[in-house]
Amino acid sequence: MVEHSAGHEAEEVKEVIWQYTGWVVILLVCIGAGVFIGYSLWGDAAALRNDLDKQTEMVGTLKNERETLKSQLALTTRDKEECEKQLAAAGRAPAGGSPSSAGGGGEQPGGGLPATAPDTP
Repeated sequence: MVEHSAGHEAEEVKEVIWQYTGWVVILLVCIGAGVFIGYSLWGDAAALRNDLDKQTEMVGTLKNERETLKSQLALTTRDKEECEKQLAAAGRAPAGGSPSSAGGGGEQPGGGLPATAPDTP
C-alpha cells in the first residue's frame, strides 16, 4: 500500500507541474502576443521619427513666416503713421501762401484749399 500511495503522490506532483507549466505557457503566449501587437502598431520608430522631423521643420517654417509677416506689419504700420502725420501736417499748413496775396482778401471757398481752374476742352 505504501507503493500505491507513493505513485499517487508522484502523479499529483506531475499534475501540479503540468498545471504550472500550462500557466507559464499561457503567460508567455500572452506576453509574446502583446509584444507582437505593440511592435506592429508602434514599433516602426523610423517612420515616426521622419514624421516628427517633417512636422518640426514645418513648425520652424511657419514660425519664420510669422516673424516675417510681423515685421512687414510693423513696417507698414510705421509707414501708415508717418503718412498720417504728413497728412495732418499738410492740413494745418497754408496751402499756397497767405489768403491776402491771392487777390481776394478773404478766405477761399472750400475750407482753405486753393481753387482749381475748371477743365477746358
